[in-house]
Amino acid sequence: MPQFIYWFLFALHQYLLIFAFSGLRVLLHLWRFCLESKSKIFNRVPVEDRKRVVIVGGGFSGSMVAQKLENDFQVTLIDTKDYFEFTPSILRTIVEPQHIKSIQVLHSHYLKHTNVIQKECRAVGAREVILDDRSVPFDYLVINSGSSYNSPFKESSVVLSARANTLRENYYHIRKLRKILIIGGGIVGVELAAEIVSSFPDKEVIIVHSQAKLMNRFPKKAIKDAEDYLCKHGVRIIHNERVIAHKGSIFVTDQGSEIIADQAFLCTGIVPNSDFVRASYPDVISEFGYIKTNEHLQMVGTTPFRNVFVAGDVLNIREEKLAQLAEVTAAIVVHNIKALDNHKEQSMKKYRSFSKPVLISLGKDWVITGFLAALLKDVVEFKTMVRYW
Repeated sequence: MPQFIYWFLFALHQYLLIFAFSGLRVLLHLWRFCLESKSKIFNRVPVEDRKRVVIVGGGFSGSMVAQKLENDFQVTLIDTKDYFEFTPSILRTIVEPQHIKSIQVLHSHYLKHTNVIQKECRAVGAREVILDDRSVPFDYLVINSGSSYNSPFKESSVVLSARANTLRENYYHIRKLRKILIIGGGIVGVELAAEIVSSFPDKEVIIVHSQAKLMNRFPKKAIKDAEDYLCKHGVRIIHNERVIAHKGSIFVTDQGSEIIADQAFLCTGIVPNSDFVRASYPDVISEFGYIKTNEHLQMVGTTPFRNVFVAGDVLNIREEKLAQLAEVTAAIVVHNIKALDNHKEQSMKKYRSFSKPVLISLGKDWVITGFLAALLKDVVEFKTMVRYW
């Protein structure tokens, strides 16, 4: 397909997207105004007498719970950062650093009646959350602490692919690199490799993956499309090996292979952020560090916790940790807190696993799987971020 047609379609898509979601943004503001007005008219309980909801983590699930509850409860959001970030799009910031403005928004901007505390949670008590310098009491606690990369490499030559700010800072650095190593061939590693080779075709990119196939838990066609795309763009893929050590620019695998790279990006080793819960309630933590819950997403151990809920990546659910999973669990938590607070436990909702579509974008090139997924991911990003504007 001629290049000018590709750019025309891409530009048309962008303008239509802006037009459509500008209208949606207006409707959303009207809807918020109506909800706030309804709360002021019908909620006769003074703010200081409302139940206290403390939310740990301000990602997809935590921010959504705060938005849904702040008009009817005293809500406190505790997060290590002061902004919400659309994590599915952070990889683009390594080739388009200006895109970070589109995927980050301050918590204080979209939360009008929530107390935001930028701190790390240290422990959980029976009725309070413990921080470094204070404790925050709660009637209901929602844990959405997510996950993070656990890097065995401390040197600067290995970059964690977890935050847009980190990747953006590497934009000018990556332009000077010749050989790039990506450790991990899951969806993050695949999309990062695709972003790099589509924007910097002169780079030599190597993926080292510990499994026999990339994205091994995904459908066979998605795996084949991804591998075909990467191989077509010169990406070297090393299967069934794991990077275990490195010195300078030499990276060594468990099979004795030595790989020379100017920079490595770590896209594996994600662990749930649950240590602060383990400190108080070790029996609620699973073998792999996730937090156990019942079907209503209430935390459970040797004893149940009626007023403590869990949502998002830290949940002990054997599913891909996707944004739509976080939002679905957040909606159930919101419903169940309201039901519990209104003494209607019989109306509490249960979480059931279901099949979810996964968008895998392979750069911006005209590849059916990759390009359409990139466009759809733009739509999802826009639809999500409009809620925070």
